[in-house]
Amino acid sequence: MNLALLSRILGIVFTPSNFLLLLLVLGMLLQWTRAKRWGKMLALAVAAAFLLVFFLPIDDWLTAPLENRYSRPPWPAQVDGVLVLGGGENGLVFAARHLPGFDANEGQLVESAELLRRYPNAKLIFSGGMAPLAKGGKSEASVARVIYRQLGVESSRLILESRSRNSWENFVNSKALARPKPGETWLLVTSAARMPRAMGIAAKLHWRMLPWPCDYLTTGKAEGIGWNSSFVDRLGKIDFAVHEWAGLAAYWLTGRLGDPSSVP
Repeated sequence: MNLALLSRILGIVFTPSNFLLLLLVLGMLLQWTRAKRWGKMLALAVAAAFLLVFFLPIDDWLTAPLENRYSRPPWPAQVDGVLVLGGGENGLVFAARHLPGFDANEGQLVESAELLRRYPNAKLIFSGGMAPLAKGGKSEASVARVIYRQLGVESSRLILESRSRNSWENFVNSKALARPKPGETWLLVTSAARMPRAMGIAAKLHWRMLPWPCDYLTTGKAEGIGWNSSFVDRLGKIDFAVHEWAGLAAYWLTGRLGDPSSVP
């Protein structure tokens, strides 16, 4: 089993919503064994976790620090290239319906199209392959090609990278296509919560980039106790935030993050 597939499987299992559900099922099953007491305690613990998610803005507490790490700089005088990281373009829906489908982060496609209009000499690289478990689907880049055409982006300005299976490969493969020269200005377009990890990877590969975050999920601060979104939405945002925090930890431990301020 390759590392990309293993990380995808572990990511699914330990996604907070999935993990809590598995613990709840385990707690229910233990009710029929000699460990009935432990099963009851486990089920109660999961119920308590769900109540905390329902009443407290845990999703904002986890997401806002990621989104606040980088803000957009002033408009550069010149932009040589724009790198967009795939994230949310649903290749399975596209393969089945021949129409674009989204899971999230569609704003980055609109943002990058606007950047090309503002900077007519810039080129755009969209990097997004297919998840290891997405059998029979199309790459994120395939979906992006259709959407960019709908947005009026000329194909001559678009470079599609469709082999990447994770964020590290996004940058390695894209840099090989971009061949950035010293002194060039490149903008990095991805979701605000993903930006800390993305900027760290770019720095590790000595690719100087300016952050251009989009697809914000929070106002930048915890809103306090309230019900301004559904329980399912909050749980989904926690899943996304935990994925990014875990990704930061894993990339740091494996030496795949650099310091953006050290890149000339």
